[in-house]
Formats: sequence, C-alpha cells, structure tokens
Amino acid sequence: MTARNVSLTDRLDTFVEQQVSTGRHQSASEVVREALRRYEADLTAEAACIEMIRGIAHAGRDAIARGDFAVIDSDDARQALFRRITGKAAVKLSEVG
Repeated sequence: MTARNVSLTDRLDTFVEQQVSTGRHQSASEVVREALRRYEADLTAEAACIEMIRGIAHAGRDAIARGDFAVIDSDDARQALFRRITGKAAVKLSEVG
C-alpha cells in the first residue's frame, strides 16, 4: 500500500478524529479510504446520469428531426397532450393544494 501525506482543514481533521473515536473506523486512514470510495461511487453514478441525459437529448433531437413533437403554447394544448399521454384530464395548478 502506498503511503500518502495529506493536509486536512481543522474541520475535516475534527471529523476524522470523531469517526475514529466513535469506533466506526479504527484509523484516520480508514476514514479517508471510505470517503474516497464514496466519492468514487458518486462520480460513477454521476457519469451514468450524464450518459442517460445525453441519450434522452439525442432521442429528442431525433424526434424533432422526424417531426415527432408537439408545440405546447397554451393551456389547452398542454391539457390535450396530457390527456393523450395519460388518458386523464389535467388538473390546473390553481386547483392543487
């Protein structure tokens, strides 16, 4: 295992010490490794979300190119689209709550 020397802010140093003192982790290194694993997992999930959004955007561009879209420029048009998608009448926002 590679040894690293890292600098922490006072706040982060206190957090690391608290994690060790509660027994959740046995050492500061364990706390840092856990934080890095979580950070890595977050980056992986973020990349997956970005790819999903890109796919949705690509599908949207393709639909527009095919002419497969609806212009929603009024409340009536919004309600008609909602009815077409769900088979139900749309509720006006003023009626909610």
